[in-house]
Amino acid sequence: MKRRETITVLILDWLLMVPGVIGSVFCLITAFSLPASWELWAIALSAVTLFSISLGHQKRDRVTAPLLLLLIVVPGYLFRVELIESFRNLWGVLSTIYARGYDFFQDYVPQESTNKETVGTALLFLTVLEAYFCCLSVRVWKRTTPAALSLLPCVAPCFVLIDTPPALLPLLAVIFAILTQAFSQSVRRRAAGEQGKAVFAAALVSAAILGLLITLYPQDTYSPPITWEELAEKMDRWKQQRNNRGNVSAGLTGNPSTVDLSGLDSLPNHPYAVFYVTSSRGGHLYLRGSSYVDFDGTVWSRNVKESWDQSTVYPYLGVSGEETLSIETIEPESLLYTTYDLTEMQDGTSVSDAYMRNDAQLKTYSMQFTAQAGPVVPDPRYDKWVREHCLALPERTRTGVLAWWNAQDASHNGMPVDDPDALLQYAKDLANAVSRSARYSRNPVHMPENVDFCTWFLSDAKDGYCVHFASSCVALLRAQGIPARYVSGYVCDAAAKKQTRVTNLQAHAWVEAWIGGRWVVIEPTPSDATEFTGQINQPVVQQTEDSFDPASDKNRPKPSETRDHISYTKPKDPKVPTTEVVVGPSGTIPTPYDPNKKDDDGQGFRYELLLIYLGVLSIPLLIVGRRRFKLLRREKKYVAAEPNEKARLLYRRMLRMQKVGGGEVPEAALGLVKKARFSQHTLTDDELNALRQVCSEQISRLHMAGFWKRNYCKYVLALF
Repeated sequence: MKRRETITVLILDWLLMVPGVIGSVFCLITAFSLPASWELWAIALSAVTLFSISLGHQKRDRVTAPLLLLLIVVPGYLFRVELIESFRNLWGVLSTIYARGYDFFQDYVPQESTNKETVGTALLFLTVLEAYFCCLSVRVWKRTTPAALSLLPCVAPCFVLIDTPPALLPLLAVIFAILTQAFSQSVRRRAAGEQGKAVFAAALVSAAILGLLITLYPQDTYSPPITWEELAEKMDRWKQQRNNRGNVSAGLTGNPSTVDLSGLDSLPNHPYAVFYVTSSRGGHLYLRGSSYVDFDGTVWSRNVKESWDQSTVYPYLGVSGEETLSIETIEPESLLYTTYDLTEMQDGTSVSDAYMRNDAQLKTYSMQFTAQAGPVVPDPRYDKWVREHCLALPERTRTGVLAWWNAQDASHNGMPVDDPDALLQYAKDLANAVSRSARYSRNPVHMPENVDFCTWFLSDAKDGYCVHFASSCVALLRAQGIPARYVSGYVCDAAAKKQTRVTNLQAHAWVEAWIGGRWVVIEPTPSDATEFTGQINQPVVQQTEDSFDPASDKNRPKPSETRDHISYTKPKDPKVPTTEVVVGPSGTIPTPYDPNKKDDDGQGFRYELLLIYLGVLSIPLLIVGRRRFKLLRREKKYVAAEPNEKARLLYRRMLRMQKVGGGEVPEAALGLVKKARFSQHTLTDDELNALRQVCSEQISRLHMAGFWKRNYCKYVLALF
């Protein structure tokens, strides 16, 4: 009978471990399209079987466990060259994909080519290690937490990016194994004879929970039923808002009245659509949102104290505009995004020098503009206002940026005064110098305290994004006597007469310089910026003969090539083929994000699914944590009480256990409780120990109760 019981426990433990070990490895394989073979299945099953048979004997585990670990470590050391190379290739696959979502991963991508076919050795080693620690947790320690932690190395990398989810079946296998182990843990640790019923009941509960999830999220679509559409939409918007916090803190979205350069955070790395643009003429578009004039060295502020008529701010109104532009936003915003050289604007808007207010809360609006902007005679009053406010600069900033400019190696002539074309070229030279001062990064270092922002960025900073470059360029232009202001909005490469998707990754800041009586776009941000290329990073790219490179100089102007107001170039082909990003000679990563592709809400991994999974996994933790909290609070209250009060606390606990488990409280115990309650006598330690002994006997009686009653008393009532 004992042998049959041992074999039953061995089989049950084996069944508890196999889904978790195999499922975790195949989560990694399916999430990153790694090569899989039948050897992994065979080795995983063999390893779990070997470790299960070898472990679980209390007298021999202290010797067996280290010996089994040596069986893993020694071959790993003997074949360390192949193992290290395999792990390097595995890291190359993961880091190359991560670098597309997180800029700081670019520094950790291996420089050598990555061969995806050689990662099998690393996966094999991870499988054996997971099997060892999972068996140790289930067979020896009989705890769920170490087993769950042993599965994390293969499952956790799949959720670093939301676009690399594992296949549903292995993910469910891992969750099923963890839930079943958690629900049956107490029985497995205490009574091996009842393990079969406990595991069976725990498996039913886990299967019911996962069955509900599969019903809500069908395997073929990963999308919720139609009745969950509103919830899914709210979750998407919440996810987008969290993802866009970097743009908001940088003042690139949200239409803030001020932009604080001291609090700049990392920019978002996951794209989602903000609006869609349809232009009659294709090319590179600057979609202006809001401008900022006043600058104190750290904070940009609007200056809207003066009121101007529309013809003063937009001098081309009323001119025959041959081009049209329409914008369809996802959500109504407080401002309208516009191109330059407007000849006709949407009705129901209010115009100011800083931005165009969207009083009507429009989601779809259109405008006309001219691509042949001619010379303008500025309004004298507006020209005077611009020169008064758009040349102001803190003396500390002025001195710092001029010192940096004068220290540049490139020879430069003095600033021209009367020739607008020469002045424009001089401003472009300044912008190009700023663009070379640091590399572009969406995750730059923070500004140190007690320094001037522009001087620090130009002289000491190693990286930055558009806000850094634009702010420093405005300061340098003003220090040279050229009126300039800071502008935020979006940029995009639009196809003629076709709808173009504009995402949060294309939020941008640039410079407007007052030259020739009009505002001219000056671009100081390097040409490899994400808002221009549409990619978070530029990994090794292999293109076909007909492929289109969005970062190519033929399709997008560099900072030094930015023309008056807006720059247009005719695209070669309205169809933009996808660009294939290759990890190495034998493996291909999925195609990068296409900025012109609309969202498909019905396909792909849903972020809410992960939240529900985490919520389900947190239920056992909450139950165990609540029980632990109640026990600690009860113990703390008991320790702090007087002897007679301790007797009353023990009696209340006896009554609760009697109500659930039956039985009678002994007369001797009742006499001690009455003595503590109604007399002046203080109970001794021996009398209190007698009451505690009665409680222990009642707890033992509850331990012998059925599975459901025992766990109800333990986890719901927290009686013991």
